[in-house]
Amino acid sequence: MKILFSDLDGTLLTDDKTILPEDMQAIEDMLAQGHKFVITTGRPLASAKILAKKYGFYKPGFFLVSFNGGLIFDSATEQPILTRPIPVESIKNIMDAAFARGFHAHTYAGDLVVSEHETEQLKTYCKTMLMDYVVVKDIREYFGDFINVVIKPPIKVNIITPGDHSTLLDFRTEMRKTTEGKLFDVFSKPEMLEFSHLKSNKGDAVRFMSEYFNVPLEDTIACGDEENDCPMILAAGLGVSMANGSEIAKKSADYITERDNNHGGVAEVIRKYVL
Repeated sequence: MKILFSDLDGTLLTDDKTILPEDMQAIEDMLAQGHKFVITTGRPLASAKILAKKYGFYKPGFFLVSFNGGLIFDSATEQPILTRPIPVESIKNIMDAAFARGFHAHTYAGDLVVSEHETEQLKTYCKTMLMDYVVVKDIREYFGDFINVVIKPPIKVNIITPGDHSTLLDFRTEMRKTTEGKLFDVFSKPEMLEFSHLKSNKGDAVRFMSEYFNVPLEDTIACGDEENDCPMILAAGLGVSMANGSEIAKKSADYITERDNNHGGVAEVIRKYVL
């Protein structure tokens, strides 16, 4: 038995956020042979669940690794099997520093995106993720008083720049003076920097699920396209970058697909290395 871990955006999803019939058929074929397929995404759980339900992945034996490994969800029981939260105070400090530099920042509470400022980046992000948002005065008060939060404290904070990538590189360097050794940071897109628990990365998720399924790491495959995919590309027995992947993803990979995310790259990997 093999486990294939696949990122969503830029990997399994096309640029218009759909899954190709060719990829779907290859996934069904590998599942029929007893292999495992695990969605491994930086997206919040609520967004990953919407896609999983849409494409029939919301069923027993199927798992969703969300928040880059901060929360792993069992579709059969509809319950998390692993959560790695971070303190609200840490998120508040990062958000304050981000807003002071003109960036957007948000975190999550269950199915909601939570921010202290309503920005165009917030609106665009929630439209893409198909999620609602709430704007609060102070996230510390919000999480302290809100008793119906599914995930408490939050699992991740996202920073989005309205400028270019270099502005976030500088921000990451500055924030590491206080977060290094305490939080994990990674780019999921050039314009989006994320902070989470030290073990909230896709590589640790691959190792956790490998033990969970009792499958050797050498029988795991990971497909991705961005920096946040590199930990799982490096951790898996076979690390794959999509043809459209970033340079850092390609440098981390054992194999680079011939096809990109818009032309069945995941199906290529399944046919070549699983089936």
